[in-house]
Amino acid sequence: MKMLEISKKATFLLGFLIAGTAVMAQDPVALEEAVVATAESVDIPIYAQMGVSSTTLFIIMNLFTALLLFLMVSMANSTKNILKYKQGELKKKSSGGAKVILGLIGLFASGNAMAAETLESYQGFIPFSDQVFWAYIVIDLVLVMFIVHFAGIVKGSVSDAVQLQRLFRWNKLKRNLTDAVEIEDEASILLDHDYDGIKELDNNLPPWWKYGFYITIVWAVVYISYYHVFQVGNLQQAEYEAAMEEGEREIAEYKAAHPELINEDNVELLTDNAGLMKGKGIYDKNCASCHMEGGRGGVGPNLTDAYWIYGNDIKGVFHTVSEGAQNGMKAWKTDLAPDKIQAVSSYILSLEYISPENGGKEPQGDEK
Repeated sequence: MKMLEISKKATFLLGFLIAGTAVMAQDPVALEEAVVATAESVDIPIYAQMGVSSTTLFIIMNLFTALLLFLMVSMANSTKNILKYKQGELKKKSSGGAKVILGLIGLFASGNAMAAETLESYQGFIPFSDQVFWAYIVIDLVLVMFIVHFAGIVKGSVSDAVQLQRLFRWNKLKRNLTDAVEIEDEASILLDHDYDGIKELDNNLPPWWKYGFYITIVWAVVYISYYHVFQVGNLQQAEYEAAMEEGEREIAEYKAAHPELINEDNVELLTDNAGLMKGKGIYDKNCASCHMEGGRGGVGPNLTDAYWIYGNDIKGVFHTVSEGAQNGMKAWKTDLAPDKIQAVSSYILSLEYISPENGGKEPQGDEK
């Protein structure tokens, strides 16, 4: 058991190293010096870089190291028991070495508690220097190496001492799922049929196939009841229509959130009151000086009659407002966002007719 003795010695050594490191980290004098050194140092401590207090990092590192130590003790005991089992020496008593290591864990934890009580004079602040942090990291790496080493021994020993099929009861599970007859017992299910030397076996249907068939029957009953009898769920046509409505809603929301995407090719005529009122506000502020109130026309043409110099649909009006006109109208695309041009264009197309007799300007352009 040379390997086991080496493992015990290494475990004891690591336990004393951890306990000694904890005591060094918790010495009141060392703590006071660490506080002063930290205050005077220009370097940012590791715990500050992590965004936690030194007390929090101290507790986390202690808990993590204690967990690794516990895992290593468990792996060491497992390795010892398996090696003894292979030699026929397994005894129903715990390891003395394990008790010593667990005692070190208790000493380690009690030392932390004593340090917490001693440090009450420091207003609950537990200094945790970078050097101690890296010492914990080194110890944790060593513990992980031992755990991996013991795990390799356990894996190799288990594969040699125990058959995996028996361990996981694979054969029993396979029989329950297939209901197959062993080759040496096939004579018991042999039928009296012989086709050119080919004989037939009276095998049962595999249970996995029958269970699947029963599940499909139950699923069909549930499906018919859910969709056709009680009509709880939507059929494909209803789901398609709902998906289309949802898609249109999402497109509208996306366009509203990204007005810069509106252009002459995808602009749409607004008919809702909110959109038209938005367009009216833009018209009164920017367009009424030339086209007058209500679009009756002034310097610019009458926007209420059936005569148009340029396009008379939403795309044509949008293009005229955005790009300007040859008769002197400026291009508003540098002053108005695309959604605002859409709104004012929609408002223009909603204006009521004002005849020349009622103050409207004489027609210009072609009747469209």
